[in-house]
Parts: sequence; structure tokens; C-alpha cells
Amino acid sequence: MSNDTYAIDGLTPNTVATPTSVEGLSEALATSARDGLAVSPAGGRTRTAIGMPPARYDVALDTTGLDNIVAHNAGDLTATVQAGVTIATLQAKLQEHGQFLAMDTPLPDRATIGGVLAVGASGPLRWQGWGVRELVIGMTVVAPDGVTTKSGGHVVKNVSGYDMSRLHIGALGTLGVIAEVSLKLTPLPTGQATITASFRSAADAFSAGMAIFHGRTSPLALTWFSPVAAQKLGRTRKGSHHLAVRLAGRPRTLARMVDDVTASCNEFGPVDTGRVDGAEHEALWRGVADFGWDEATRPAASLRLSLPPAAAGEVLASLESAAATRGLMPAIIAHMAAGTVLVNLFSLDDSGLAAGKLDGVVADTRKLARQRRGTAVLEQAPVEAKRRLGVWDGGGEATAIMRRLKAQYDPGNVLNPGRYLDGI
Repeated sequence: MSNDTYAIDGLTPNTVATPTSVEGLSEALATSARDGLAVSPAGGRTRTAIGMPPARYDVALDTTGLDNIVAHNAGDLTATVQAGVTIATLQAKLQEHGQFLAMDTPLPDRATIGGVLAVGASGPLRWQGWGVRELVIGMTVVAPDGVTTKSGGHVVKNVSGYDMSRLHIGALGTLGVIAEVSLKLTPLPTGQATITASFRSAADAFSAGMAIFHGRTSPLALTWFSPVAAQKLGRTRKGSHHLAVRLAGRPRTLARMVDDVTASCNEFGPVDTGRVDGAEHEALWRGVADFGWDEATRPAASLRLSLPPAAAGEVLASLESAAATRGLMPAIIAHMAAGTVLVNLFSLDDSGLAAGKLDGVVADTRKLARQRRGTAVLEQAPVEAKRRLGVWDGGGEATAIMRRLKAQYDPGNVLNPGRYLDGI
């Protein structure tokens, strides 16, 4: 592949390093640090849009050559894999043993374990406590000077004190390069089904979802999506607000859950309800997880809000209005129980995001999030907008902590300089 393949926000590296072992990864980093070169780790490159533009970019460090499944202990429900293993490859291997990794990242055929952990964002399965941090029980990391360190281990109950792997999850590869990870696994459910319901208003759909959230059923995922998002996912009816509830269990348990969820939806006057199984069920949730990152649904800009679950429903109508009044078409997806709201903005005309359209939407969105003690991250946007608006809405104490960590772990500013919080 050409160096252009590894471009980030318009910057192209001078060199691409392609190690195939942890030792090779260590050597590449040590050499770059000695020569004063700036390095950006690269996996499947599915979400390189996240983060500020690099301050410097000399070397792309492609980790996809570290693609071994090191160990799978089916009896203990654990696996150890190198960072370049794709999510799809690992899931296929685990499925042979009736297990899976509870990680529903976008574009699993390309996304790598290391890249997913570096981004740190979860998908629809987040409700069950399956955030990416909760899945990691051990990690091998190569520091910017090439020194390899390990934390945790290969079994679930083996960590005392602070879990050092958490420093690297969500840090965008600014403190070290993830080389190998030990993970907690989950047995595959006996059966799965999805209940879908459409409502006349966002409030009705969200109320139905919260009734399920507080009820006796524990779905795998509980997701609301706006009319525009529904259309782009191929979920009719036009103009309706949709709820999708992913259920799993043995046949009798699954039947009871289907009845309970349908009854909860019916209390709020749905336009229609239905059950989705098999391939259609899988396609629905693949579409939800990929939304905003595949070519079919990639927006002009997008934000990710993290809010208390009950507060998420309070902002949906305002988010739609803030975008629509500025000539942008919002496709919004909310993973309700986790309090994650994804706002994907599409341009209605050829003017794109010109004339301050995006600035106003971002300002309104961040204000709404702050008022509810949440955060709003600008995940995708033109480079100029990232520089103007910032990716993160101020870090406060977190910025000071991250600066101290960066100074300690990467004093030479080798790894992804400028890409993290406040240009760290």
C-alpha cells in the first residue's frame, strides 16, 4: 500500500513500518524515538477521523502484521490475541467454541483489537457492562522508547491495585502502542430476536425504551433511532421514531422476553411493532453498529454524547431542531441504557458545512450535554472545523492529568503528537 493510504486529516507519513512481531514493533518505536520521528499507530484505519489533526506525522506504524490468536482458554472464557487481529477473525474463531467477544465495533472485517481499544468507544452492547475497558484483563504495551511492559494477566481474577491497561484504552495511542491483549469472553446465546417498534414522537419511543430499561427484562441492546437514521438503515416507516430491542436466551426465556418487551412498547401507542429474527436481525444490528462509519452512512460531521441514561431522552428533540434549523439533516442514534447519543449530520445542499452551520450545532450540542453533566465529542468533521472547534469540549482536570501522563510516558512526544485532548 502507498503512504497515502495512511493519511490522517490530510497529512501523509514519510515512512510506513510494518512489524510482524512484538520485538519488531519495539525496534520500530525505539528507532523512531532515537531519530526524533513522530509515529502514529495504524490498525484497520476504520476510525482515524477521531482525534485532532497530528502536529507531526513522520511514520505510520502498521500493526496489522501482529495478527496471531496467541491462546484461547475456552474453559476459562478467556483469549489472548495480538493487536492486529481483526474483530471478525476473532469472533469466527470463538464461535467455533460457542463463545464471542461482547464487542460490536463498526466495520469488524477491518477493525483490529488494538485500534478498537485505542479509540475506546463502545457500541449497542454497552448496556450489559460490556464497555471495552471491562473486557480487558491483561495487556502488553510497547512504550515510545521501545520498552515492553505488561499488566494484568491471562485469567479474570488476577488484578490487584490499579489496572494499568486502562491508561491506554481510549488514549488514541498517545501513551504507548498496544501489542497484545487478554480478553474476557461470553457464551453465545442459545437464541436471539429483536423487537422493533415505531412511534409518532421521540418522547413516546424513548419512554417505551426507559420502561423496558426499568423492567424485568435485560436485553442485550436497547437503541432508539430518529426518522432520518431509520430511513438510512432501511427501516420504514417514514417520519417515525424507532426503537430496537435485542433479546437473547433459551427458547422459553426468549419467548417471555419478547412478550414483555412488546407489552411495554404497546403502552406508549406505537404505530406498529414487529419481531425480527435470523439474518435480518443480524443485519439490523450490523447496520446500527456501522452507522456513520461505512460509506453508505458516512456523514459530513458527527458527535458522540455521553449522558446519564435518563437525560439522553431530554435532548433528542433539541438536537434534531438545532441541526434542522441550520440546514443540516440529523440522523441520531441513541443507545439508551448506556446514555450514548450519536449525532450524524448530513448536508441538505451543496454548501456542505459552510457559513458556520456546524459551529452552531456543535455549540448547542455541547451546551445541552454540559447542562446534563455530560460530554460531547466531535468525532468526524473537516480538518478546519476540528482546529476551530476542538474535538473535545474542554477537559478540565482531565487535561492536566493527561499532560502529566504524557510527560511521564512519552517525554519525547513521539506517539501521535497533538491528536489527543487539548492538542496533547
